[in-house]
Amino acid sequence: MNHILFRDPALQGWEYGMQRSFENAIRQITAATVIDLPSYSLGKKYLHHFGHGMNKAVFRKYFPKQDFRVSGDVAWYILMAPENYRLDLFTKWSAGCSKKVLYLYDTLPAQYPLIRKHFSDGTWDLLITSFEDAVGDLERETGRKWHSIEQAADEKLFVPIPYNQRSIHFSSYGRRFPKVHEVLKDFCRTNNLYYDFTTHDGKHPVAEPAELYRQYAWHMTQSIFTFSWPVELTNPARAGHLRPITCRWFEAAAAGTILIGKAPANNKFDLFFDKDLVHPIDPDSAPEEIKKTLQHLWERREVLFQKANIFAQQHRTRLVWKERVERIMALIEK
Repeated sequence: MNHILFRDPALQGWEYGMQRSFENAIRQITAATVIDLPSYSLGKKYLHHFGHGMNKAVFRKYFPKQDFRVSGDVAWYILMAPENYRLDLFTKWSAGCSKKVLYLYDTLPAQYPLIRKHFSDGTWDLLITSFEDAVGDLERETGRKWHSIEQAADEKLFVPIPYNQRSIHFSSYGRRFPKVHEVLKDFCRTNNLYYDFTTHDGKHPVAEPAELYRQYAWHMTQSIFTFSWPVELTNPARAGHLRPITCRWFEAAAAGTILIGKAPANNKFDLFFDKDLVHPIDPDSAPEEIKKTLQHLWERREVLFQKANIFAQQHRTRLVWKERVERIMALIEK
């Protein structure tokens, strides 16, 4: 089969490095030809004011559609979120594709109206979400069949390195709790340890997504411990009734890095990870209790590190994008 992969070169930010990683795995397995979405020339200067989810998005339907002709047996389109969808600005593209596959990382309740708008008309033959507990909602919203394929880690970037080669004692990237963050900073100062954490908002990147992602992966593989929190805990309004399992869990596990925080309250989490792989810390605890937990974990670091690395080695094939692409290929061939 001849595969093509739509890619949007306009997307910038470290989170899109995860998307590029998935796209690269698709290319490696299917030999897909990458087709960059063309820039929308009509009103290009003002297009950002009419983005999906914005107040002026209602006027987007009046934009003249540009011709975009492609040809392939299978077309793939990977989206971090429905807000990134740009094929609504083009016409003729779907006629040349025999089978069309769409994958969405984020399908949260606030995004359901946009998902219903874009993906109810039958244009896409295979609709896939990374959130297993959103499938029923999406099928009701769109009247279409949806599948669930979990997020994953980059096989080449998240590779365990030995304990004595790791230069970061604790790390925290992305979502965090201010109180735990301050306690950890104090704990590391007191014990002369290095704590690496996100120091930028990601809105003004000065490097390509793939480069930003490589740097993040290096930091993860250099960490002995890393913090990770579920969306339903850090942003309950955004998570709604869903309990997402995001890339961070797969990345840390594939790197053999010891996970601290709290696992998502999702039954499927236990299908991918050992029940005690995440070492819990209650963010509502008193600072002294959090310090005691950190001290206990630090004293057991070598034992915990060995356990995390054994898991990474034994379960690697279930943590990386190659396995996800193969599962999607099986759905395509049905």
